[in-house]
Amino acid sequence: MLVRLLRVILLASMVFCADILQLSYSDDAKDAIPLGTFEIDSTSDGNVTVTTVNIQDVEVSGEYCLNAQIEGKLDMPCFSYMKLRTPLKYDLIVDVDEDNEVKQVSLSYNETNDAITATVRYPEAGPTAPVTKLKKKTKTYADKKASKNKDGSTAQFEEDEEVREVSWFQKNWKMLLLGLLIYNFVAGSAKKQQQGGAGADQKTE
Repeated sequence: MLVRLLRVILLASMVFCADILQLSYSDDAKDAIPLGTFEIDSTSDGNVTVTTVNIQDVEVSGEYCLNAQIEGKLDMPCFSYMKLRTPLKYDLIVDVDEDNEVKQVSLSYNETNDAITATVRYPEAGPTAPVTKLKKKTKTYADKKASKNKDGSTAQFEEDEEVREVSWFQKNWKMLLLGLLIYNFVAGSAKKQQQGGAGADQKTE
């Protein structure tokens, strides 16, 4: 009778595109003993429903491997090893992805239940870290040298820090300008002396 009922359920699920989840446990002989059958279907609004088809009347007390199977889609032998006891006051949690496809199942004890009760768990978005804009820091050669003297070792700079070296020209431009002025003054004086000497020679002639 049970086999015939399962066949009817499987045929109905094929017609209505529903999935049949078989939940079982394994004893010491590694034989899979049915615990319950559940129908997983998608509603018109995009949600997933899990309906209990039947729960087996079993007497269990001990540690067992739990198995879950959806023919052609999911095969999870011994997805959990846990203590089972009668009555079966457990939550069967069915995890689905964004496409409402079953990815895994789990079983947890719930003393408020009268039997195994199935629930659907959807993926949750993780926390998003706040975006912090990095500020670029510019350090001069003097800053780097002062930091080195203060710490007693070479300063460690962040990757976003840029060390700006002062060129020789920037440090000595005043001396160069002074030298250029002196050169122009001396060259101008020498030129005037040459012009004055040439004029005196012409008068003598």
